[in-house]
Amino acid sequence: MKRIGLLNGFSYEADELKNALKHISEIEGYEIETIEDFQFQETISGAIWGLINLCDVLIAFVNNKNDSLYYQIGLAHGARKPVVIVTDHEYSLPPEIRGQRILSTSQRSLFDNNFMFQLKEAIEDATRKKSGYLGPRNEQKQYSVSQDFSPSGNFRDLFAAEGSRRGQLFERWFAEIAAGIEGWEVIESDSRRDRGFDLVIWNSQEDSELAILGNPIAVEIKAIGSMNISMLHQFLHMSKKSGIKGLILATTGLNDKRTKNLLNRLRVEEGINAIALDRDDLINVRNPSDLLFLVKSKVRELLYGQEF
Repeated sequence: MKRIGLLNGFSYEADELKNALKHISEIEGYEIETIEDFQFQETISGAIWGLINLCDVLIAFVNNKNDSLYYQIGLAHGARKPVVIVTDHEYSLPPEIRGQRILSTSQRSLFDNNFMFQLKEAIEDATRKKSGYLGPRNEQKQYSVSQDFSPSGNFRDLFAAEGSRRGQLFERWFAEIAAGIEGWEVIESDSRRDRGFDLVIWNSQEDSELAILGNPIAVEIKAIGSMNISMLHQFLHMSKKSGIKGLILATTGLNDKRTKNLLNRLRVEEGINAIALDRDDLINVRNPSDLLFLVKSKVRELLYGQEF
């Protein structure tokens, strides 16, 4: 029998999550444990430690009202116990947390059938992997270039083309480079589409930094000078409606300070982890390893607010 521990933040949402877990346990046969079950411990910290050690998977509802849960999550990670994080606003979480598996309750109830299915799947997945967080030393950081990679051009070649031709070449170039990264599957959109993203990347590699962008990662490619507020808002809102967590915006133009500040504001409003790659970023990309390093650098910049 799986024992599921609730790292209770003593909030209304945590109580609702506890009730949702009890409903799932009636079907799946889980045993739900809480800190209250360790009432004979002399200290709260002793009760928390007992709960963590006893349970197979820990669940935590986290928002900006219960910072003490970060300590409990850290203890669970240190004990090599998987933690499934539930939140109503992922963007408000600390950077170190956002790379873990997170279930969002925004625009849905904790008793929504889809949410409870996702919660059950997250518990089962965490149990199969034995650990929800392996730590940076155990992560697979070595990405190798596909042996089949042979670029048909380079970024500078794009500027010899004009109009729609440049856009077509840009999309093809980006897709080829991205497909050369091991563990990345690139799906191009139908050329006849009216809506949707230019590319979608499925990432099968375990990497807590890339996990910030979720799976799949949407990619929008524009051979234009810069992206205006209407365009940025459209792409981020479309991501949110599609249930996509992360978005890569690539342009042959140059994103000025105003565009970057605008993107930062819209990211918070829409709750989407979006990174922007412009001319000066992409001109140094000659192979898949370069693109991967660039994407990961932009993710760190997104998380910590400074360039790496």
